[in-house]
Amino acid sequence: MSALPIIMAAPNGARKTKDDHPNLPLTIQETVEEARRCNDAGASILHAHVRDDDGKHSLDANKYGKLIEDMHRTLPQMLVQITTESAGIFTPMDQARCLIDVKPDFASVAVREMMGTGSEKDRQFAQNTYAKVSDQGTALQHIVYSPDDLAELLRLRADGILPDRPLHALFVLGRYNPGFVSDPEELDLFFAHPLDKLSSWMVCAFGPSEYDSMIKAISHGGHIRIGFENNIYLKDGSVAENTASLIRQITDHQPAASHEDTQRALM
Repeated sequence: MSALPIIMAAPNGARKTKDDHPNLPLTIQETVEEARRCNDAGASILHAHVRDDDGKHSLDANKYGKLIEDMHRTLPQMLVQITTESAGIFTPMDQARCLIDVKPDFASVAVREMMGTGSEKDRQFAQNTYAKVSDQGTALQHIVYSPDDLAELLRLRADGILPDRPLHALFVLGRYNPGFVSDPEELDLFFAHPLDKLSSWMVCAFGPSEYDSMIKAISHGGHIRIGFENNIYLKDGSVAENTASLIRQITDHQPAASHEDTQRALM
């Protein structure tokens, strides 16, 4: 793992709109502009969602292709991670098609979503998808919404469902808490698992406690994902101007991993 924390910017997500915050980026142009601000603040990765023409969550390969193209042209040093989040809309087949059509360098996939019902048929589909994605050269970060999801991720590796490639995980704190507010102490539940089996782990959190959760993750050698996707509040409870301002709360006193170290750690 990188000696310094890797910072991933997550400026929009699948659900929030301009009603949640006027500076939430929805279009590709807005997303690239916010990525530039986040890069300047110290982030080395963009966790990217795209929206359809009505502003709704999309896995459209053409839109992702355009976003990646624009990012490579304007911020070639910044790694782009697409996501296959279902948001209650997309099936594992939709998610697999997105990964295979886009062929991104980096993508995030939720363990519980890709496994479907957990039936033998669904497990075989997941295994085939993971193999195809690995063969095309896409690195994956596996989203785990609970310690049980982390245990499942480690079982999938042990059972050969996941290819023998670096195993990266994102721990989501507070996903099912009322009001989507996280408690940094939730991280201790993940620590009960053998994290040395992971090539890297990262944390995201909801609400004003995002800051304290990030600080705790860093203190234990983890990486951090920050942004309006999960939280719009600064540590003092006031509303942030944008995702870049949330990142600066960290980088004002904590050096972050370089773009080069990020690539070496995750790709």
